[in-house]
Amino acid sequence: MWYIFPQLDGLGFSSTARRYAIRGLDEARSYLEHPVLGPRLVECAEAVLAVQGSSAREIFGTPDDLKLRSCATLFAEVSAEVSAEGSVFHRLIQVYFGGAPDGRTLTLLGQFADPD
Repeated sequence: MWYIFPQLDGLGFSSTARRYAIRGLDEARSYLEHPVLGPRLVECAEAVLAVQGSSAREIFGTPDDLKLRSCATLFAEVSAEVSAEGSVFHRLIQVYFGGAPDGRTLTLLGQFADPD
C-alpha cells in the first residue's frame, strides 16, 4: 500500500512505512510532478474511484483504508490540477470519507508548512 499510496512521514512507524514516507510538502509536490510517479498515483486514485458500491474499508481492509485517506489528504493539499469538482484526491476524500480529510496528516502538514 505504501508504495502505491504514500503517506506523510510520521504516520507509520514500521520500517516499510518510514521507507516510503513522503517527508513534507515539497517532496509531495515533487512526487506529483514526477513524469512517472505522478501520473501513476493519479491513475491508481482514479481506479479506486471507479469502484462503485464499496467503501474504502471493503476495498482495502483496515488499516489500508486509513492509509488511502492520509495519502489523499496529503496530495489534495498539493494538487495543482483541480477541476470544478476538485482534484482526484479531493474526490477520493469526498467519495470514500464523507469529505473529511485525515486530521493527523493535516496536523503534521502544519509542522511542515512553507514559511510565508
